[in-house]
Amino acid sequence: LAEFDQFSIEEGADLSGHYYGEQGPSEYGHAFARVAQKQWRLLRGGLPDGVYVVGFAERSDLLRVLIIGPPGTPYQDALFVFDLQLPPDFPQQPPSVHYISHGERINPNLYENGKVCLSLLGTWTGRQSCELWNPQTSTVLQVLVSIQALVLCEQPYYNEAGYEKQLGSSEGGYHARRYNEGAMLLSLK
Repeated sequence: LAEFDQFSIEEGADLSGHYYGEQGPSEYGHAFARVAQKQWRLLRGGLPDGVYVVGFAERSDLLRVLIIGPPGTPYQDALFVFDLQLPPDFPQQPPSVHYISHGERINPNLYENGKVCLSLLGTWTGRQSCELWNPQTSTVLQVLVSIQALVLCEQPYYNEAGYEKQLGSSEGGYHARRYNEGAMLLSLK
């Protein structure tokens, strides 16, 4: 994928993602366009290795994201696709994120129906204010880095609610290894 830009804008693209058909930015106003373009600049300059984003000239509220599973994880080299939509009042609200699951649940934070469970998105309860969306400081880039680093991680078993208490125990280690095996097999599928 080295020959591809990590961030690109498509013009006249076939918009067939999850949020296509939703209200578009032409109804949002000029202020929204400036906010979206600011997010695009942040993405263009800051995407980590293994994250690729496509924006759409006709729909500045939509993004298609490809994340390559990080090395050392059960997701290594697997491809993960997400559709994002910025709401009309962005950044007052976080973006909506939909995971293209192919009907499999390969991670506690990624559901078969496409839900992405992450406190930054408001789809899970955060324990600290730094885990929650902050309209003054949070960005789409932060969301993507969080998915890559915190969701597609080395031991996703412990991301399941309540399972972090088993961290460091032999029982937890056993279950984490078994979970990783299943996650790897589903990723390969």
